Amino acid sequence: MTRIYGHRWTSAFGAKDDATWLRGLHGLTPAQVGRGLSRCATHRADGWPPTLPEFRALCTPTAEDLGLPTPDAAYREAALADRDHRWSHPAVFAAAQVVGLFELRTLPEAKSHPLFERAYEIVTRRVLAGEQFDAPIPQALEKLPIPARAEVAEAALTTMRALLRG
Repeated sequence: MTRIYGHRWTSAFGAKDDATWLRGLHGLTPAQVGRGLSRCATHRADGWPPTLPEFRALCTPTAEDLGLPTPDAAYREAALADRDHRWSHPAVFAAAQVVGLFELRTLPEAKSHPLFERAYEIVTRRVLAGEQFDAPIPQALEKLPIPARAEVAEAALTTMRALLRG
């Protein structure tokens, strides 16, 4: 950090770490710390180094880093999806499942959009925490029915007719 910020770093945090930063960065991977260092270049326009909590936040991947679409783009995708849809990210499918694909297609946008946005926010937090979701393969969304033999189908129809007659 001294190489990046020079005297601004040492005047704010000293020349040597008293283990505060060492303890504060515990649990982060080298890749996450690298992400944080890379983001330091764009962190502040005034050139001052981040505080420890700010630096930890810079180390954390964002939804964009993980390829998640924006909430509005995810909502549009979910609201227009059909059973053969190829989901842009499994998290969009997971949020759509929470709200319900039928509801997304039938409720007015004023109702479905806030429901989806809340579900997507929760799923996004879970993805950022490392949870993995699976999106269906379009052909596997719905199993094709196995054709019944004619006599089995006829027996089922007879039963239904009898039930309908009362």
